[in-house]
Amino acid sequence: MTDLERIESVIKWSRLKANSFAKEIGYKQGKSIYDSLKSGRININLATKICSRFTEISYAWLLTGEGNMLKEQPDNAVANEQLETYEPKNENDMMLSEEIKFLKKQLEEKDKQISKLLNLLSLSTSEFEEDKKEEVA
Repeated sequence: MTDLERIESVIKWSRLKANSFAKEIGYKQGKSIYDSLKSGRININLATKICSRFTEISYAWLLTGEGNMLKEQPDNAVANEQLETYEPKNENDMMLSEEIKFLKKQLEEKDKQISKLLNLLSLSTSEFEEDKKEEVA
């Protein structure tokens, strides 16, 4: 699958028109996405914008075409329900249950930090590309 086909697959998956999709990831119009593909490759800035907004999309797949478009995610709803309804049988189980809850909170915080960092990377990459264009002009 080509880079263009992968972008079109993501747009189709999102159930948005190209212009609406472009606006969702921070571009003014759909043409901007296709302009980013002039080199024939998806650039890191575009991939970061897409994966920051649509977190279900695999960054590796978007850049390389390898693997699945959607990230494989465990059924968190079932795991969360089991954890909430679980009654520890002894002190060791109780400690493990509390540790799992603590680690889940830490993971959620790390996910938020990663999302913020991806957004910052996307912004700085955009600024770098615009500065580069101005230097050429």
